[in-house]
Amino acid sequence: MGFFRVAIRSPRILTNVSLTVVLISLSCGFSYEAHADAFLADWCFSGSCNGGPAAGGPANPPGFDASHFDTTLEPNSNTLGYYSITLGAGANQYAVAYMDYDLNFLQTGSFSDYGKVVGTAPAGVTYQLDDPNVSSIFTNFQSNLLSNTNNVGIPSGPPNECCDVAWAMGVTLTVPTGYLGLVTFTVSTTAPTSAFYLQQTNVTPTGVDGESLYLSETTNLQQISSAVPEPSTWAMMLLGFAGIGFMAYRQKAKSALMAA
Repeated sequence: MGFFRVAIRSPRILTNVSLTVVLISLSCGFSYEAHADAFLADWCFSGSCNGGPAAGGPANPPGFDASHFDTTLEPNSNTLGYYSITLGAGANQYAVAYMDYDLNFLQTGSFSDYGKVVGTAPAGVTYQLDDPNVSSIFTNFQSNLLSNTNNVGIPSGPPNECCDVAWAMGVTLTVPTGYLGLVTFTVSTTAPTSAFYLQQTNVTPTGVDGESLYLSETTNLQQISSAVPEPSTWAMMLLGFAGIGFMAYRQKAKSALMAA
């Protein structure tokens, strides 16, 4: 049996931290994307963290949709998924995601992964990959100051010595009046087709690359349906009223002639 190098992380999110190592993989009951080797240590999306309030906010504030994201924490396995955040109109609207997954956790523990940045981040997108135990990644996440760096990109030493990988990705956009901004963060075992994404790969006990996870984002603007008619609608309504009035006038005139 291999060995675990276990570090008790600082309480970045939770106020009460307990560590339990269980060598049994439990079924968590989700059906998004089955992946028995993915384990989630921490997660946080804007104001929602680890299923509880962050900075005094509610667990899932209005505009947050976690119904397709598995929040099951280790030592239970996790089935990944996607998380959506809806932003209102305004300049510099911001959505951000932070996640700390451990791949192949029951065999190699938390310290046998490395990160990779694929492609170039588009305008308005920031990111950071780092070791959450010794870096400022979570502080940068909270402050909207992600560094656009990958500090866990080169595995060093035998398995269980490097690295504990956490990733964060933020999206800043301007949402026009009359629109909503929908930002979706997706974690998958399949490489995205998008030009930019983050990758986390596990190093097996034999020293070769094992399973990988991928984090990507999509951003869409959705127009809000308005109860106030558009100008063209007003014009059609006025033409209709005019037509009705003209027909009523003709009918009245015809009735008067017949009476004479």
